Amino acid sequence: MNGTKSKSPARKYTKPGQTIDMWHWKGVRTNANRQIDDQYIDSNTDPKKNKGWGRKGDHKTGGGYVNNVENKQPKFVSASLTNDSAVIFDSEKQPFTTDYNKTTRIPGIITQPFTGSRGDIATVGVWKERVWTLEIKRKLVTTGKYAQIQDVQFDDMGKTYPFGIAVFDNSQINHIYHRGVLNLTFK
Repeated sequence: MNGTKSKSPARKYTKPGQTIDMWHWKGVRTNANRQIDDQYIDSNTDPKKNKGWGRKGDHKTGGGYVNNVENKQPKFVSASLTNDSAVIFDSEKQPFTTDYNKTTRIPGIITQPFTGSRGDIATVGVWKERVWTLEIKRKLVTTGKYAQIQDVQFDDMGKTYPFGIAVFDNSQINHIYHRGVLNLTFK
């Protein structure tokens, strides 16, 4: 994926042999479980043949989120739903029936915490005074079958780790992005 000059800046690209460790926080789908969706991008996928453009989820043993729809209507409801509910927790889902109160809002996502390395980043996202604040926590060095391939290892406290930030603002694939590289250093 060399020659990125003609590519959209909203896409992520790697050179052969490179991997990007991508932490994808989703305000509705993952915040309810206090997690970030741990993903990665590598050069082993042809973006022209892969609609995810090389983006893959870290290894998981369970959990995640799915759309709550079947035959153009909700598939599940939950007894604990309120008008502010953004998701249905998998552990609380109940089958949707046509006699359900039609004025009650039914979330379009069913979610449960990721297990395995895809769920190894904890987060707390809080919306207050029109600003999101995220607190993110992950082990400096991760373990697991694919950790060395999929995760950046913060194993050298004297090293500078380059990173970038993109904000998804309901624009599907084109993100607000930061030009250049930010750097993480440890004190």
